[in-house]
Order: sequence, then structure tokens, then C-alpha cells
Amino acid sequence: MRLRRWWHRCWWPTLDPDSLADGGVVVAHEWFTRGGSDKVAAAMAEASGAGALVCLSLNPEVIDDLGIAAPVHQCRLGSWASQGRRWQLLLPLMPVIWGSLDLGATATVVTSSHSLVNSIRPIGHRISYCHTPVRYGWEWRMELGRLPRLARPMLGPVAWMLRRWDRRMSRRVDVYIANSRFVAERIHRAYGREAMVIHPPIDTTLFVPPTDDASDSQGGRSDEFLVVGRLIPYKRADVAVAAATKAGVRLLVAGWGPERQRLEALAGPTVRFLEWPGDDELVALMQRARALLHPGIEDFGMIVLEAQACGTPVIARAAGGARDSMDPSCSGELLESDDVAEWAAALAGFADPASADQRRRWAQEFSPEVFTDRFRQVLSGVITPPAHE
Repeated sequence: MRLRRWWHRCWWPTLDPDSLADGGVVVAHEWFTRGGSDKVAAAMAEASGAGALVCLSLNPEVIDDLGIAAPVHQCRLGSWASQGRRWQLLLPLMPVIWGSLDLGATATVVTSSHSLVNSIRPIGHRISYCHTPVRYGWEWRMELGRLPRLARPMLGPVAWMLRRWDRRMSRRVDVYIANSRFVAERIHRAYGREAMVIHPPIDTTLFVPPTDDASDSQGGRSDEFLVVGRLIPYKRADVAVAAATKAGVRLLVAGWGPERQRLEALAGPTVRFLEWPGDDELVALMQRARALLHPGIEDFGMIVLEAQACGTPVIARAAGGARDSMDPSCSGELLESDDVAEWAAALAGFADPASADQRRRWAQEFSPEVFTDRFRQVLSGVITPPAHE
């Protein structure tokens, strides 16, 4: 017991296991870096009345923006890892760090998982909200572009080991929740487990259509398409940039990431770039955009519904989470491939298929209230989870 507590303090110096409520809930999240999964972790903490959140690394501004009330603890290397997005360098240590965690008398651990957080030692009841099975293991080819060239040959063997470890850790989970049907299928393929689907919460009080006054003063919607998000390879912003350039239509790319320089070189004169916008600016951009472009295959893609909550149509790839977040009758247009010519034709001839009010009503089906109600039903056992295989 003493040795375990000592090992815990080596990695988690700010978390006293004795401070956790007997029979309480702890939410464990990979890292808080301004992504969609952060919003889900915060919503689960609030819905469950969690006594604490634990994470490998955090950005304090993100914690403040999310309004998280429970204390948030990061591992000893967390501050270092948050500088320059170094948390990926912790990948070899993640099983050790999570395995060292001592959660005292906690009855329920809720993990917000897209990496190795399920390496937490078995304790009480385990619910895993899975954004995707660990991408570096199961979708490792998609991650090659994010690694230094010298490290890329190593990822194949590392991915094989990660898959073995991840499948083994999946046995520690009592209930799997997937953020989309697409991810539920991945969970079944990776772990042989069934997962219920609870879609992420969309903040329909922040993402709202423009007021009549705002529409009048700004002249309604612009003729500019919009891409928002991290500029990383699998998001496929390059398809949107190339298509807009080919079609000669205006496009605003709002985001940051390692793809930025390549995208700027690819862009023609109708494409402009903006660093990551704050919430108010993001809402304003969505309210004015002709349509949001979403060419990547996402696990879910909260931004698709955030745009629709603003009344804005979406042009998306007909795959992945878009199968859940797009309503063919009102959301916009679904394209079957990432072919630049197909996207360019869609942009050149795009016509809004429905009213902003219809899209708004669709987005409200994914509100925080709906998420909280379903998640609490899982916590209380009202919804019977799929049986283990």
C-alpha cells in the first residue's frame, strides 16, 4: 500500500487519494487542449458531479473557458507536455502514468478516451466514453504525417504493440459509450465489444443564428465558404483549399496546425487564412459563412452541428460521424469522395437546400440537456448497457 501511494505521488503530486469522496465519481481525460473531446469531458464531469478530473496535460485557459468547477489534476510532466503540444511524446509512458494513478475510494471512473487512459488500474465501476480507439494504434497510417521523418518507420511496430495493449485494457471497461455509430463500429472491430451511442453535446446557447439586426447590419450571409479546425492531415483541409482555388470561390480557413504552411502554398488568391478564433468570433464567422466545409472523415465532428445551430449549411464528406450529424433533408450536401474536382463542382454550384430554422431545429436534437439526460441514465443504470462478449 505504501509503495503504491509513493508511486502515485511520483506522477500525480497534486492529487491526494484520501481527498476523494467514498463512492464518488472521477472523470479521467487524456489532455485538455481546446478540442471537441474537452467539451465532452467537461459535460460528463458536470452531469456526474465528479469530485475530480485527472488528465495528462492541460491548458489553463481551456479549463477556464469550459467553466469546470471540480479540481483538475495533471500528471507531473503535464506542464512540460503542454508546451508546444509535446503530450504525444509521452506516448511510451502513458500506460505507466495512468497505471500509477491511485483513486482511493472512488466508486466510478469515467474515462474520456482516445488514447491510453483505460490503463488506469481496475477500481469500482468503469465507464469509457470512447472518441475513437487509440489512433496511434488502430489508425496509425493517418498519423504518419505528424511525426518527424526519422521516427515514421518506427510507428508500424509501435502501433502493433499499442493495439495489443489497448485490446487488453479494454477488458477493464464495464460500459462503452461511443460518440457516433462510426466509432461504435470501430470499437466492435477493435475490442469485440458493443457500445451504445450518445452524441456529444452541442452548445446551442452559444451557437445561435444571427439576430435580425445583425443580419441587416452585415448584409446577410457572405459569399465566403468556411473551414474551421486543427490543420492536421486527416482533417483534409487541403481538399477544401484546392477545390476553392479550382472553382475560384472565396474560402476562409480558420485554424492552426502543422499543415498551415503547406495549405498556404496550395491556396490561390480567393483563399485567406485566420488564426484560431475565439468563441464570439467563431460564432460570427459561422453566422456569416455561405457554408461550412467538412472534407475529412471525422469520428463525429461537433463543428458540423455547431454550424447548423447557427443556421449555416454544411458541405461534408458522406462518411464517418457525418452520417449522424447531417440530416439529408436540411443540413446541406454530402459528397461521396475527397476528389478535388467533385468538391470544386459542389462549391461552384452550391445552393442552400433548406431554411436556417430547419437546421437549427435539427441541431437542437444534440443539445447539452439531451446529452446530460442520456449520460445520467447510464450512470444510474436506467439504460442497460450491451453485454460483454
